[in-house]
Amino acid sequence: MDRGAGSTSPASPTGAGAEVVPPIEWGFVRKIGIGAIALIASAAALGAVAFALDGTTEPTPHWWGHTVRLFLVLFGAVAAGAAVSMRPDLWRAWGLGAGAAALAVVGTPAHWDSFRLLFGAMAAVALVWAALRAGPSRYRVPVLSALLLFHFSGIFFATTTPPATPWVTEQAFIRVYNPYLQFVYLRNAYHFYSPEPGPASVLVFLLKTETGTDAQGRKQYATRWVVVPKRPGDVRDPLGLTYYRRLSITEQVARSVPYGLATHPYERLDLIARRRQVPIPSPRTDDEFLVQYRLPQPEVARYVIPSYASHVILEHTTAEEAKKTTVKMYRLEHSTMGVDEFTNWRKLPDANTNPYHPMMFRPYFLGEFNARGDLLNPQEPMLYWLIPIVNRPGVTANTPNRRTFIDFLSIHALDPLNLSIDEVDDARFKDRVFDWNQLR
Repeated sequence: MDRGAGSTSPASPTGAGAEVVPPIEWGFVRKIGIGAIALIASAAALGAVAFALDGTTEPTPHWWGHTVRLFLVLFGAVAAGAAVSMRPDLWRAWGLGAGAAALAVVGTPAHWDSFRLLFGAMAAVALVWAALRAGPSRYRVPVLSALLLFHFSGIFFATTTPPATPWVTEQAFIRVYNPYLQFVYLRNAYHFYSPEPGPASVLVFLLKTETGTDAQGRKQYATRWVVVPKRPGDVRDPLGLTYYRRLSITEQVARSVPYGLATHPYERLDLIARRRQVPIPSPRTDDEFLVQYRLPQPEVARYVIPSYASHVILEHTTAEEAKKTTVKMYRLEHSTMGVDEFTNWRKLPDANTNPYHPMMFRPYFLGEFNARGDLLNPQEPMLYWLIPIVNRPGVTANTPNRRTFIDFLSIHALDPLNLSIDEVDDARFKDRVFDWNQLR
């Protein structure tokens, strides 16, 4: 047979590729797509029924119907993805995928907000691609080229944002690229390890659940400490990826306002310092003030910190306990030890060479919240201030029943108990004070 016999034009829909692997019939793909939408619509309808019965925006996260909704959305999303993958050349398949993803935003329970965001992004991508497939083919290459150019330009500007920042980078990054790169999380790696990594942060929470009153009518609390992230519970894979992802989440809380904007224009630094309760040396310079007082950025204080506090309460209490529970939230900044502190330990016998010693952490108080994420006392004297861990004079490692440091973190967190410095080390309160070994 002649080699060229029976060949068809590459542009023909009945070309050699189509003869070897014929495309799946559109009718079959449509049935799968419609079935996927029906499953997700059932999850949305179940949420609407719960809303009508409960009378609130979302029923309690512990409601059994949420599990049913999640499975319906899961199976529907997989089916919709299968339908799109069968005929990615048809704009109608992408339209079904966009509809299923948009409906999944409503079908997913509200406390799974990350998945709602994911489905919203998927719906937008599928809708754009459906429009490209439906339009003339000559527009696809220019549009895709523009999208790729925008994406990689954002990465370029991210690498040039550290000081000194060029004017073009500063304007383009702040006005255009920063929201996009934050959304796709492509900023983190470009600012690490050049030349030195900054301190990491760990979040520590004290949950206080009201249990009643004592004989004098004072409220009694059951307390519980929660650390995020925590070893070994959050190390769920051989490489510890789950732990380090949670560690990067805590860095969202570390973003603070520069010193020039950290104070109210009518509020002097000494007046801010006067509100403190813990005896900290008064800051003498702006640099000391930056170490002792860290005002979070507005979006962090308004959204991120309250959402973390609410999540911890709902995660570690029942629905009934959550109504009587508040949480005190602290960010522990873990200082990086210098090389000299390790290499010259023989010449510096009094130096601390333990990187996990409590004095290597700087606790910053971020507020006390209820289960709804409401800040209970915006005028809290120690709000956003450093609560230090300092040396205890006259106490050595050989002193029985006494620690070599003063744990102001436990003293501040357990304020209703009115613990003194010595009582923090008392065996009676051992189960209530913070266990620093959790940070190892």
